[in-house]
Amino acid sequence: MIPVFLLLFAAVASPAELKWTEVNGVRIVLPPAEHPRLYLRARDLPDLKRRMTDPVLKPIWEELQTLAKSNADLRLRLDALTYLLDHDTKRAERVVAESLRQVEELKLSEEKVHNSRRPGTVILTAAMVYDWCYPVLTAEQKAAFPPGLVRVAKNLECGYPPDKGSFVIGHPSEWMIQRDMLSAGVAIYDEFPEMYRLAAARFFGSHLPARNWFYPGGAYHQGPGYADARFVSDTYPLWIFDRMGAGDVYDRSQQYVPYEYIYERRPDNHYMWSGDGHNWPSRLGSLLCGSYYHDGYVLSNYLLDPDPVDVPTARQGYDPRMDKLFAFLWRDPDLKPLPLTDLPLSHYMGFPYGWMVARTGWDASSVIAEMRVNIYNFGGHQHRDAGDFSVYYKGPLSLHTGVYQGTNGSFGGSHFANYYQRTIAHNSLLIYDPKENFGASRNKEIANDGGQRPINSGKEPRVLEDMLTAQHKTGEVLGRDFGPDPKNPAYTYLKGDITAAYSSKVKNVERSFVFLNLGGSAVPAALVVFDRVVSANPAFQKFWLLHSMEEPSIEGNTARLTASGHGWNGQLVNTTVLPQEGNARLTKIGGPGKEFWVFGKNYPNSENPPDPESGAWRVELSPRQPAATDLFLNVVQVMDRGSSARLPVEKVESKELTGVRVADRVVLFNPAGGRLAQPVSFAARGDGTLRFLVADLAAGSWQVLRGGHAAGKPVAVSKDAGTLYFEGPAGSYTLKR
Repeated sequence: MIPVFLLLFAAVASPAELKWTEVNGVRIVLPPAEHPRLYLRARDLPDLKRRMTDPVLKPIWEELQTLAKSNADLRLRLDALTYLLDHDTKRAERVVAESLRQVEELKLSEEKVHNSRRPGTVILTAAMVYDWCYPVLTAEQKAAFPPGLVRVAKNLECGYPPDKGSFVIGHPSEWMIQRDMLSAGVAIYDEFPEMYRLAAARFFGSHLPARNWFYPGGAYHQGPGYADARFVSDTYPLWIFDRMGAGDVYDRSQQYVPYEYIYERRPDNHYMWSGDGHNWPSRLGSLLCGSYYHDGYVLSNYLLDPDPVDVPTARQGYDPRMDKLFAFLWRDPDLKPLPLTDLPLSHYMGFPYGWMVARTGWDASSVIAEMRVNIYNFGGHQHRDAGDFSVYYKGPLSLHTGVYQGTNGSFGGSHFANYYQRTIAHNSLLIYDPKENFGASRNKEIANDGGQRPINSGKEPRVLEDMLTAQHKTGEVLGRDFGPDPKNPAYTYLKGDITAAYSSKVKNVERSFVFLNLGGSAVPAALVVFDRVVSANPAFQKFWLLHSMEEPSIEGNTARLTASGHGWNGQLVNTTVLPQEGNARLTKIGGPGKEFWVFGKNYPNSENPPDPESGAWRVELSPRQPAATDLFLNVVQVMDRGSSARLPVEKVESKELTGVRVADRVVLFNPAGGRLAQPVSFAARGDGTLRFLVADLAAGSWQVLRGGHAAGKPVAVSKDAGTLYFEGPAGSYTLKR
């Protein structure tokens, strides 16, 4: 059954009503010639009244009334909204006068970068008051609001006209245009069309093309820490234009962006590390997106996030409690949450990302592994972390270290610029050219961490065309797959070429991941990481990194990491197979004075209270003998802290392939790089039935031979995957295409 309120606004959205025009070569839809038209229409008023008593929405409405007693902006907005139903003229006149006074008397700051929140709030309040109380506006007030709003808008970081900054990743990609200026433009359009025409042209000409380019990847590039500022901002035009009658202006793939947060959510309700932060979810964005697209899985994820009712203020003056008005207006109260346990355990986020998340389940004992290629790097709050991986099991075990904010960790600070955003703070690869120059930040030279190059010299992409340059292209997915059961896969595979993420100091860098779901035993999962690195100079030292919160222990070719604080009880054991024993140097770096060490210098930071996941240690694996080409093969296993259940890791090698056996799994790669088309042979020892995954194969039909005889029917290898999976007893095998 279709919810009543959806039928109501479906009736509003008649294509015959729409009028379009062109502004500076950009086609925009015009607001309808009526009031109200901002966020809701006259035909929505019966539904608005119903919402006040709806079992799901009534508590939100009551909470808004309570919050409004101590928040003048919210009080003005709610009084204006109530006028649509009770037509209390005297109250509406008071609201209009107070909102206009707020616009005209707002004191503006010369420093705009972090002071756009308050001007934006005033603009937004005025937009609601102007549109919803339109019948009581005097001619003088209609003449006074537009110049006052323009005055305030000029103090926004994007400027007025809105032509400053990045509309892809910067602050102007947030509320100031997509919510504040656009809303005010809709409200005052009849008397002053300029503001709407400028904001709508910027949205349709800059914001929308960029989002319709990256939405099909099913993720958001700035990480969960900036989801509330970035992704939620995109949902305002979604509803604004739909209520005006334009329908869904975005690519439909917007629906699946919150699935990144679904899969990255840890059992403790924090998120896997990605970008600048791990514990600020896109709460309103998930709700509005899930409601618009009628997605019960997205709603379920929203319901898991903590309610910000007890958070009076947050970063840079943003108060998340104010979001509740939009939840009241736009939430689908008839949408039911769907169980996340119905979803597949592995999830791929495609172009322009190339990310994979693999899980063993959805409960407190779940293992979560996040793997990254980074086809494009957007810059901003996205880190130089191509090839990075993170593993969580009963606590964060391998993680991105450092901390955002704090004394030196804010954007551009010494900790941020030299460590936190850099490759050295991630579980990735370094190739150290002692002469490499990484530029400067705030007139200070940036440290040489041996990692990935700066993205476009630190300049934010202004529009989509800037993103499409070679400066932002950092990788290519060479293979991805999970199966054989798509819902509960035994393996999850991702391979990427991340050469472009580095400078000319490298000729080729390829990284392959295979996550093995081992079925809930004492070792519930393992992650196999295989790297092929070719440096431009054999003397450039290569480092394979593994970060931890607590001091690791190293014994022979094994490194052990634990998570013991804050109720955590996990352990990670990494076994190095390549470089071979004798050529592998494992070193632990960290501890007091070296927590954030970059080749001879520490870049400390402090935060109050301290983030327990900022980390302080890493393991560095490096070949002892210099060579142009080096292979790294490591097997990560997870288990309970204190457990000695580590599985044996056996190297499996042939003329064409190299890999490992762990438990009943055999994983093989092409050490020479590229896809193999010729027959390949290998042997695996042991007893019982084994499960084989052979990567790096050319697309086509492959026959598995054992003892010279066909072992089953031919197996199709797809171009996207390049993998062949089969089961069989230990022994010698040949694969032929």
